[in-house]
Formats: sequence, C-alpha cells, structure tokens
Amino acid sequence: MPAPNDVVGSLDPPLSQGERVSLRVLSDEGAREVIGFVTGLSATGVRVVDRRGVEHTLERAQVDAIRRVAVALGRRPEATPRDLLDALAQRAGASGPAWVGRISSLLEGRTPPATVPAWGEWAEVDGVRARFEGEWVTLPTASDSTVVAVAWWATRMGARSVQVRGDAAPDGFTLLG
Repeated sequence: MPAPNDVVGSLDPPLSQGERVSLRVLSDEGAREVIGFVTGLSATGVRVVDRRGVEHTLERAQVDAIRRVAVALGRRPEATPRDLLDALAQRAGASGPAWVGRISSLLEGRTPPATVPAWGEWAEVDGVRARFEGEWVTLPTASDSTVVAVAWWATRMGARSVQVRGDAAPDGFTLLG
C-alpha cells in the first residue's frame, strides 16, 4: 500500500518505467509541470526524461499530481512537403518510396518499453539504422516490430511522425506519390 499522499504510488494500475506522464511538482519556488517518460522508479523517487533530454529526479513527496499522457499527436504527416521528406531521407541514408505515419497512431494501445536506445540523432534497432530530426524519425523498410521500437525511441525526443523509405511500412501508413 502506498504511503499517505504518495500520488505516484496511488496510480491504478501502478506506474511503470517507460510510461509518459505529466507531474505537478512542488518545491520552494512553487509548482511546475514536468512531462516526460518514466526512466526510473523507487520507493522514494521517480525519474522522468523530458523531450529535451533533461532527466528530472524527483522525490515522490514532491509530486502533488500525476496523470498518464498519450504520445503527442503532431501534424498530419501526409501534408508534409515532399522536398522536406526527401531531404530527411537523404540525411538518413534511406531511399525508395516514402511511407509516412503518425507515431501516436502507430503506438496507440501498445505497452511502452522500459528502455529505448540511447538519446541522440541516430539509433540502431534490430540492425536497422534510424535518424531522428525535428519532429521526424526516418528509417528504411523494416519489420513492423522494428518500426515500433524506433518510434518509441524517437518519441522520447519529441518526434511525432515517422517516415519509412522502401517497399513496405506498417498498416495505417500512407504511401506518398
């Protein structure tokens, strides 16, 4: 049973590492909001990494309110100018037809992993290199599970859309002409 006033411990179902949350944190300077992914949990604390890569280490007693939040929605990826997508693909070293989708749609209803590849411009997942830039992550054709894993990595840094270059992409992606 959680300690009195332990709003982190009172969540039902219990909070898990990898989930995205919004926390209202109290300190001597007043209240502030921290939004990010849970990277650590203990009996007395919680760590959250925000989209800028800043890890916030908080005592549970500082957390006045908490709620789970979905992955950010973002813009309509199919409305993105083609020259922008082509430039992103070129920098990522990916070629072929362009498939685009919202990360929020791809990840909806899926359980977040406790860990993802290290923060940065590039990640390798299942032997596939992906590149994060702005609100986009770009990778060559890969298995659906690889695209999902790449999306979880990129969304921690603020990506909202994914571009797959090649012959296929997960269901729900749009093939651009």
